[in-house]
Amino acid sequence: MTSRRVLLYGATGNSGRRLAARLCEAGCDIVVAARDADRLAPLAQSLRAPSRVFGLDPGEPIDEALADVAVVLHAAGPFRDTASAMMAACVRTKTHYLDIAGEWPVFLDAMRRSPAAAAADVMLMPGVGFSIVASDCLLALAAARAPGAKAFRLAISWPDSMARASILTSLALAGSEVVVRRGGALRLEPYRGSTRAIDFGHGPEPVVPVSWPDVVTAQFTTGAPDIETFTQADWLVRAGFAAGARASAWTGGATRRAMSKAVEWAWPERVPSRPAPFGDRPDDGRRAGRGVQDGFVLVVEAIDAWRRCASLRLATGDGHEVTTETASAIVLKVLDGHWESGFRTPASLFGGEFILALGGTLLSLNP
Repeated sequence: MTSRRVLLYGATGNSGRRLAARLCEAGCDIVVAARDADRLAPLAQSLRAPSRVFGLDPGEPIDEALADVAVVLHAAGPFRDTASAMMAACVRTKTHYLDIAGEWPVFLDAMRRSPAAAAADVMLMPGVGFSIVASDCLLALAAARAPGAKAFRLAISWPDSMARASILTSLALAGSEVVVRRGGALRLEPYRGSTRAIDFGHGPEPVVPVSWPDVVTAQFTTGAPDIETFTQADWLVRAGFAAGARASAWTGGATRRAMSKAVEWAWPERVPSRPAPFGDRPDDGRRAGRGVQDGFVLVVEAIDAWRRCASLRLATGDGHEVTTETASAIVLKVLDGHWESGFRTPASLFGGEFILALGGTLLSLNP
């Protein structure tokens, strides 16, 4: 790798601004990029960084913008609409591709492009933010502690407040079917609502199945053929997902997309995940005491051939903070030559211990 230049695309967004500031602090040779020149100019000026303006539609000068770039960090969502064009350009220009995506189709796209990326001697690693670094590393740690595991269940708690982008992603996940991995193959199964309970640290709580990207990536990291993913769900979350499932079944997702558009238009960048008075939770004080009001708790259950279950739990800070920490650390690792060509997941390359090294993001790791 002759160049050490990093192009951050989507630099004007909430996550993009945080990442731009952190990469500048780290001394990276960074170029900030976006499609909106008016929003990009003041950011570039404040960071004293060069900027490039281009879109991702056919005919845009994407290849020219990447000509002198070693690594692209793609932070412009929704990634299901933007990642494919940037990945294709990175393969053509022999540029390493990273993104902070959380939508499972993006990871399938990257896997399909893996042979072309390997031939170009570049790496495709989507999901270098909170999703999927925290969960991927926890899955790897659980696999190391339970080497005979044949199946994994991953569950993620619902934070006390959420960024608007996270709400949009969650609405996109709510459908009449969920993606699971059975016998090594991805399958769509009917959404059945709350079917089990998982302990996030204060006793069993109901969860609902969702299509997190780990359904796609966890087999790559752990080798296990069966993967299911869930999210914590009080009555309000369960009602919202049930409504999304019904809307998807009745209208093919049109109503759900309209709900997402309404959130995008009307809601601020950060909103309470549950409106008062229903947002009061019996464990608020305990959560505040351990500093994760805006953070997450992730639980992995590893199941062996005799159906014995071993559990591992990880608590993290705010999702934006974790994303800033993990994505910037991975950019620096790639610039220093720690990469492998083709599709890779964070834990498959850096190991499950990677998340433990980022002390600011980790609050507890408990069996």
